[in-house]
Amino acid sequence: MMKTLKRLGNIITNNFGLKLLSVALAFVLWVIVAQISNPVGTVSFSNVRVTLINAEQLEAQGKVYQILDQTDVVKVTVRAPESVISTLSASDISAVADLSEINEDGTVPITYSLDRAERIIADHDELLISVDDKKTKYVNIQYQLIGEVGEGCVQGGVKLARNRLEISGPASAVDRIAYALVTIDLDGAIKTISADMEIYLYDATGNRIENELIVKQTDYVTTTVTVLSTKRVPIYASVTGDPSVGYIYTGDLSVDPEVITIAGDTSVLNGITSIDITDPVDIGSARNDITATYDLTRYLPSGVEFEDKSFDGEISVTAYIEKMLEKNLTISPEALLLHDIPEGFNAEIVGTEDINVRLVGLETELNAVSNESLTGIVEIDSYLTANNITDITDGDIVTIPVKFNLSDHVNADAVYVRVQLTLVEEDV
Repeated sequence: MMKTLKRLGNIITNNFGLKLLSVALAFVLWVIVAQISNPVGTVSFSNVRVTLINAEQLEAQGKVYQILDQTDVVKVTVRAPESVISTLSASDISAVADLSEINEDGTVPITYSLDRAERIIADHDELLISVDDKKTKYVNIQYQLIGEVGEGCVQGGVKLARNRLEISGPASAVDRIAYALVTIDLDGAIKTISADMEIYLYDATGNRIENELIVKQTDYVTTTVTVLSTKRVPIYASVTGDPSVGYIYTGDLSVDPEVITIAGDTSVLNGITSIDITDPVDIGSARNDITATYDLTRYLPSGVEFEDKSFDGEISVTAYIEKMLEKNLTISPEALLLHDIPEGFNAEIVGTEDINVRLVGLETELNAVSNESLTGIVEIDSYLTANNITDITDGDIVTIPVKFNLSDHVNADAVYVRVQLTLVEEDV
């Protein structure tokens, strides 16, 4: 046994330097062969996303954070054998930032790891964040309309399902927000619009604020804009009572405005041809023009409104009153027409040459009447029948009133003429 061990020792120690060199050369040869068959290379990934952990610790303190300068996206270069590199993707690389280790300057170390990699080189090793107090507040939701409704239509009321919006996020960002806004496009609309409109946030100067850390109670609000048809209709009014003695209502009644454009559902507008003021203008004992004002909204049917939003509905109605004047004219009997002569009789006016007529009425209309233009009618048979005069004989004389051809606002005092009726002579 001892001889055997001694012999083995001699074998090992004999030419030991040469043997050690042989081993070293074999290892180098193995490394060279390995490098040739599976060389080491590098690969870069520019979209490695940093995973954040322990963010709930900040949230528990009523804090919110914001990653700055896109430091949560890293470019990484990996050194590894080609056999490993050929199978790698960005998702294989672990990049972790522990938010519980945030430094006073707002930096957080990033730890990188990848199995089978010889070395990992990143373009930065720290995450940069800002930390702020979390704040919640309410802002009013406003709306703006753009575009015009279709021809013959008008935009009616606007209704939002909610008027206030709760927002939360970093105090510095939340404090900048002054209001929320939805935009409604009316372009060409011919019927009521109802849709969920996206809500955007704005500061006091009208600049839109976009911050992914601001959380809105909802991103949309149901908005309804009523679109109505329009129609132009006249306004009618009336009068009641009589002016003072010696004065007359001219019959002229002015309404300001005379026509109004109303808006409403087409089915309702189809049944409206005018707006009637049911309370008449009282001209009782009037000596001058009488003007009354009315609130037209009282006379609008349900579901109907004014097209003009600025119109308050007030209108005025004026009844014109004038003093009655008189005028005396003289006409000849030839200016009178004998009408409705009883059958079998002739008729003629007797016992007068000139007829005096006293007229009372409006000055402008009196001025239009003259001795030459004034005419009248004597309706004989109608008068006889109305007065039950049936027993007429040859040569009878009947006193009958004259009807003058006058305008509505000129009256004549009663004028009578004597008419003699004679039998028509029969041919022998």
